[in-house]
Amino acid sequence: MNDGGNHGGSAPGETSPALVFMSPKMKVLPTSRQSPTAPIVDFDFYSKIEQSDIAPTIAGLLGFPVPLNNLGVFILEFLPMWNDPIDQVQLLLRNSLQILDIVKATFPAEDFDSDAVELDCNGAASTGAELACLWREARTSTDGIGSSVLLADSALVSLYRFCRRAQEVMSSTASNYDVPRLVIAIGIAATSLILAVFASWSKVCVSPLDGCYFALTAALYGVMMFASSYVEEEQHFWYWFTGGWLALLRIRR
Repeated sequence: MNDGGNHGGSAPGETSPALVFMSPKMKVLPTSRQSPTAPIVDFDFYSKIEQSDIAPTIAGLLGFPVPLNNLGVFILEFLPMWNDPIDQVQLLLRNSLQILDIVKATFPAEDFDSDAVELDCNGAASTGAELACLWREARTSTDGIGSSVLLADSALVSLYRFCRRAQEVMSSTASNYDVPRLVIAIGIAATSLILAVFASWSKVCVSPLDGCYFALTAALYGVMMFASSYVEEEQHFWYWFTGGWLALLRIRR
């Protein structure tokens, strides 16, 4: 909720709620952060995560598999709860493999199983090629890490880089709507509405008073669709307008 009391919108106060984890087991985590903190613009206090990151984090902490189509990435701040760096790599690797399945389904033409590793994935010809490059880089970094802490750290960086980039790409792909088709659909719906009004006008509105009340109801109800708060209180709209319609029928008699 923002300072004006609004909710369900896109303001920082509405899209940046606080996330708190509490457990005695978290005593092993670094405690370098101070609380309370000074107010910061856009509610950015300690660090920001995506809402989808909650599912893989809880799954990892409880030892469950990550939900099949989740695009979240395990929160790195919790990795120190595993003392062995190899365990940390395995945790993030399972998260990467789960995301990889989604990426492969979206970019079936890309070769994610090739052994060729490019020097710079940022110069890839396409987004799919970039993700394929990042995955090959991440997979290569996990080969033969053994008990080497340095190699494990490098693998964590590569895996996390792939996960985050895949999350960005897939999230934007999921919200990439076909605008021309949406416009066509709106046009068809509007045309259908106009034809329906003309076809039923003579039967629904037998008097000018009926027509005015019907037009007022339709107009105000349409305006309600532009505010989520009005939609949530739609029952009040129909309560008053139904009462008004009954009163109008009584007056006409």
